[in-house]
Amino acid sequence: MASSNYSLRKSIFLVLVLLSACASAVKKKSPIDTTRYADVCTSQAKNRYPPLKPDDKRRHGALKTVMEAVGIQNLLLLDSPRLKAACWMMYDDKQKLSGSHGRFLSRYALAVLFHATQGPKWKKSEGWMTAANECNWRGVECTRGKVTRLDLGFNALNGLIPRELALLKDLRELDLNGNDIQGVLPHKIFGELKNLQILKLHMNNILGKIPSEIGLMKSLQELHLYGNYLQGEMPKEIGNLPNLAVLDVSFTYMEGIVPSQLADAKNLKEVYLDNCNFVGRIPNGLCKLNHLSVLSADCLGRNAEVKCDCCTICCQGMPDPKCVEMKKSTDKRGTTKKR
Repeated sequence: MASSNYSLRKSIFLVLVLLSACASAVKKKSPIDTTRYADVCTSQAKNRYPPLKPDDKRRHGALKTVMEAVGIQNLLLLDSPRLKAACWMMYDDKQKLSGSHGRFLSRYALAVLFHATQGPKWKKSEGWMTAANECNWRGVECTRGKVTRLDLGFNALNGLIPRELALLKDLRELDLNGNDIQGVLPHKIFGELKNLQILKLHMNNILGKIPSEIGLMKSLQELHLYGNYLQGEMPKEIGNLPNLAVLDVSFTYMEGIVPSQLADAKNLKEVYLDNCNFVGRIPNGLCKLNHLSVLSADCLGRNAEVKCDCCTICCQGMPDPKCVEMKKSTDKRGTTKKR
């Protein structure tokens, strides 16, 4: 019996040693040898860049910074926006920033956005991809040298939202509304832009679901996603946003029951859920929010898709689409009802 216990303890000890060794191996990443990728830009379709010279410390440093930020394999995709932006930073950018410069990754992220959304065809792009400081590029605003606002609404952007925007750690407002933004919402952006307060992506062609990582954006105050092809249920994680005041997902294909956790966002003032595919009843907790002044849903008519006792606006779809502002009355008990 004693021998059996000793063998068991020995086996457990060996397993723990192996796990510890594996954990150490994961933590200790091998340094990137950029000399192996000296010709990374030589295959660009329109720009024939020479290979990096071994003694070119600035360019090797810039390449290493980009590879660490986006991943080696992601960068090496031929003619990808992130590769075009990296080659521009290394060869063409008159600023000649080193990879360790505080503005390097912000400037790189903006360059990726330019290439990912057909920048040369934008309506207005003054300053972009020039020697000017990125804080002077049209639509970019900075505070103390950090990019805090990006406003490119109605500017003919056409393409996908690059996840490299997550590198703009100090971003407070992102406005890309009224363009031709396609694809899905990048999870990385929602998980890492923790200082973002206003997100305007409405009136685009965005697909898929709202990532559950949105619950990590604790500073978010306004979320405008209406007029997209978004589908799926509303993530209950939106209830984790203590500062959210405006939520607009109207005119999308979102469906299911509105989660009761939405009422946990105590500072909600305006909620727009109309012209969607939601069903069931609007959570009573949402009706009781102290600051709520506007609540719209598809609650109009006898066959309304949504039941709502407190909506200020009720809508209905085809064949007779319309929205009606609901009048409210207060009964003897002080309870507000629509009529």
